[in-house]
Amino acid sequence: MKIQKVVEFKFHNAYTGWNCLELNDTDENQVKIKMTDDDYLSLADTLVTKANRIRKERADEAAEAVRAQEAKGEDE
Repeated sequence: MKIQKVVEFKFHNAYTGWNCLELNDTDENQVKIKMTDDDYLSLADTLVTKANRIRKERADEAAEAVRAQEAKGEDE
């Protein structure tokens, strides 16, 4: 049987060393994750994908806001 524990905290900062990723929250709680070089590469790919999706969503929202503002200006 595999035991799983889920820990939730609000991200404040992170530090990465040779083989460990450390995450801290504003209450000074800390999570340490042992990582290999391949783990770091996989994490980097995941972060880039996530960041690009967020940027695209924000650009789409900004473009929609501009279109709405332009449409409002044409109605006046």
